[in-house]
Amino acid sequence: MNNNIIGKALFPAMLVSLFIAGAVFYGCGGSNPGFAPFGSTIEILQPPADINIPPNSLEPMRIQAIVLNPDGEPINDIRVFWDLSFAGENSLVVDTNGDGVSDARAIQLVNNNACSPQQCLLTPISEWFAMGAFVDSPFDVLTDNRGVAFVVILVSGDVIVDPATLAASTDSGAVEIVEFTVNADNN
Repeated sequence: MNNNIIGKALFPAMLVSLFIAGAVFYGCGGSNPGFAPFGSTIEILQPPADINIPPNSLEPMRIQAIVLNPDGEPINDIRVFWDLSFAGENSLVVDTNGDGVSDARAIQLVNNNACSPQQCLLTPISEWFAMGAFVDSPFDVLTDNRGVAFVVILVSGDVIVDPATLAASTDSGAVEIVEFTVNADNN
């Protein structure tokens, strides 16, 4: 009789355990972005060079990086980390919306998707701060179906930056670093 009771109790406990394991697997396993395989590479496409912009101006730049697997094929849904000097927890030195209060850094990373219903590149810069578009460095984005990840950088003509560095990297250790300067062009 004891064996009969144990068998009746064991079967429902096994079913509940399988149900919980399945819920955890399907609930947590599918939505996380993938990691770039070991041996993958990343390349910043058309990296910024020396930038000359007029004083008291703001210039958004769209910077792209491509992630390739060891066979040289683009990989989608891979996390790319953008690290920009002068875009961390430095003091705010640029007024983007004209209210007399500095709200951005000398070189500022921008989350292009923060400006709804459209992208920040299609929205006036004066509205970016209120929409929460300015982000600290490092900032991560996913590659698209062509293996490309991009970030927007807001450059100010108010502050000279020499040198600045921009790095794009993956979780697997692939890194590309570029160096550039920002100067106010008085012409």
